[in-house]
Parts: sequence; C-alpha cells; structure tokens
Amino acid sequence: MFFVLLVIVAIVLYVLDYKVPAFVLFFFFLTSGFNLIPEEMMELGMISKGNDYAFFILLGIVAIDSFCLKKYLKVDDFIKYLIVFGIFLLACMIYSKWSVGLGWAEILRTCRFQFFWIAYFAFRSMEKKQLEMIIKILFTIITIISILYLVQIFINESILLKQGKGYLRIGDLKIPRFYNQPDMLQFFTFIAICHNPYKKILKWITTFILVAALLGAFHRSLTGLFFLMLLLGYIVRLSRTRRILLLSLLGFIVMCGISIAGVKMMQSRAYSDLKNLAQMNFADIETDIDIEMLQESTFTFRIALVYERMMYLSEHPVAMILGAGLIPEDSKLADSMFNFQIGLPDELTGNITQIESGDISFSSLFLRTGYIGTALYLMLWIYFAVFFYKNRENNLGLASFIYSILAIFVAFFSGNLLIPVNYLLPLISYVIIQKTNQEQEMQKVIIE
Repeated sequence: MFFVLLVIVAIVLYVLDYKVPAFVLFFFFLTSGFNLIPEEMMELGMISKGNDYAFFILLGIVAIDSFCLKKYLKVDDFIKYLIVFGIFLLACMIYSKWSVGLGWAEILRTCRFQFFWIAYFAFRSMEKKQLEMIIKILFTIITIISILYLVQIFINESILLKQGKGYLRIGDLKIPRFYNQPDMLQFFTFIAICHNPYKKILKWITTFILVAALLGAFHRSLTGLFFLMLLLGYIVRLSRTRRILLLSLLGFIVMCGISIAGVKMMQSRAYSDLKNLAQMNFADIETDIDIEMLQESTFTFRIALVYERMMYLSEHPVAMILGAGLIPEDSKLADSMFNFQIGLPDELTGNITQIESGDISFSSLFLRTGYIGTALYLMLWIYFAVFFYKNRENNLGLASFIYSILAIFVAFFSGNLLIPVNYLLPLISYVIIQKTNQEQEMQKVIIE
C-alpha cells in the first residue's frame, strides 16, 4: 500500500503544480526505485512491476490535463507518427483478441510498455525550466547510483538489483563484471559529456563517474559503440570540408588496420562467429545447429534466434503483417503456438523462452508486431535521430542524437529498445529543444 500512496502523492503534487517532484516519482517507479527496490516488494494484485505504478501516475496526469488544458491533445508532426503507430497497435490488439484468442488482460500486459509514449502530451504542456530541472535531478540521482554500481566491483557484491555476474580475466587478475548497470546510464553519460548540468570540478567528476560506470561492465560491443558514437558526435559538428577530410583519413587508417590485423582477426572469436554463421543450415534448426555452440558464440546466437522467429513468420503470412499476437511469455498459448529451439533458458523452468529475449530487441518485436509494426516502431526512433541531427548545434541535441544512434545499435545485443525509460528521456530532450527553437523564433520576431 505504501507504493499506492506514492502514486497518489505524485498525482496530487502534479495537480498542485509541483510537476518536477511528481515526475521524479514517476521515474522512480519506472526504474524499480532507481534500481534499488526488488519487483517482489512492489507486487500488489495485478500490479507486478514498478512500471505499472508509473503508468498509473502517467494515466492520472494525462487524464486530468486533457480535461483542464485547452489544445492539450493538439496534433503536431510527432503525434502524427504516434497516431499511425497507435492505430497499428490497436489493430494488433483486436487481432490478438479475436483471432489468436488472448484475453484482454494478457494483451494489455504485453503491450503496456508502448502506452508510455503518451507522456509526450504531459512533457509538451510543461515549462522548459521544469523539464530541464527533471533532467538535472535525474542526472544527479544516476550519478549517485553509478557510484554504488562501481563500488560493487571493488567489494565483489551486488548493491543494485541483481541481473547476473561474470568475471574478466587479465592474467592472474580476475575482475568482477556486474550486468546490473543503472537504467538511464547510457543517456546520462552522453549528457555528462555534451550537456553537463554542472560546471567546473563537478562537471569533470560526474563525467568520470558515469563514463566509468558505462565501461565498468566490460561489454565489448557497448564499449566499442560508445567510443564510435563520441567520434560520430565530433564529426557531425565539423564543417563539410573537414568532415570529408577526416572521414577519408579514418577510412585509410581502417583499411591499413584491417590489412595489418587480418591474420589476427581470422583467429578471433568474431571471425569464428561469422564462420559458424555462414556454415549453418537455418532451415533445420533442430538437427543442424549445435545449441551449446550457439550459446558460446553470442553473435551467431542472436542472429540464429531472430532468424528462427523470421522462419515462423514466413510460414504464417498474417503474422508477417500483424505479428503472431501480443502474447505474454508465461501464456499457455506461447507453449502451444511456438516450439523454438534457440533462446535463453527460463530461470524458473529451464525451458527455452519463446518470445522474450534480453539478448536482442528485434526477436520479440518481429514476433509480436510483425514486420510492419517493427518498421513503424523504428520510425519513431529514426524520427528522433533525424530531429536531433538537425539540432546538433544544440548540446542537448548532440547528446540525444548520438544516444539515439547508440540505442538502435545496442538493440542488436539487448532488449533496450522496448524499455520505456529509454525512449522517454530523449522524448524530454525533444520537447526542450522544440521549446528552445520556439523561444529563438519569438526573439527574432521581436527584434525585427
């Protein structure tokens, strides 16, 4: 009941025009108490996760504002994209109910994460200073949580919510790798570098902490993409001539590097993954693919996982358009409809998960919304990326641009693309930049 009271407090605070603390509570629930409160503590009847509490806060805020504020639901360019995606999602829900045979409770539980896009209405109605204050407060909180994450490495014990653990071996040295990185870490690391809300010494300290936490899990792909995005951020700020010269130089360096490291590359795990992938016959998953070998070869595993789901779609034409249904992983229909051999084992049953996968975002997207739904969902992210690129001279726009590109690439080795907090943060950036541009246009009109 304590968390229910917090939901009520958040809505009351918003109504009383204390919108910033209301949304801090919203993000508190959205991230399971900033990665500190287990989901078991938040369970209450049908409510199973912090996200559910966060959605009730958001639903209350939007419902109240829509009745009290004029032009609250006014359609703009971004809302047009949301409407198209929303109509398609509604079609998927109807199809899942009347054709697949799912109950409304199961359907809503599966697609509820997509309902958080309506937060755009609330953000759009707020003042720019309020949104900037939300960013600063969340930035501070994530910096503190990142310190706790780094402490884990030194004491070799989990402090944040547990999500698995491994070790990095460097000679005789064994460094713990904790996979429970703070939610919002990737976004705020780029904010720290490009648009840090603090100045002088605090700017450097917070940047160091967030970068260290991002690199602290020793994810090879994430580390490589992080530095690549920093380079991309530097390049897009250059003039066209300098950009061409730098890209030409980098192309030459890369070609030389490939030539020199060619032999070493052929002995690497990445080359082995590609070789295994090329030699596999995906047409017969059960007989031709060694599941144990796949689990040791992460890249091949992800590609095989998605390909197996795509094979199912190719055999069911309607599913290619609308998906196989908005089916929860624990639904009885999941076991009766699917018999996938490739996937992560369920922690409780040991069986292969049929729909969900924390290893890649696209498998569940394809299976639940088909190719059209996946394309429409990606269009929202692409819209972000294009908008932020056009506003790259704005430091917040630059940070959000490289974050959006990173998120799309990271989706190939995690389920990040479907997590609400990962698209709500750039959504706040989008609204702040829109309001900044409007202010600049008004100033020009006054001057003229």
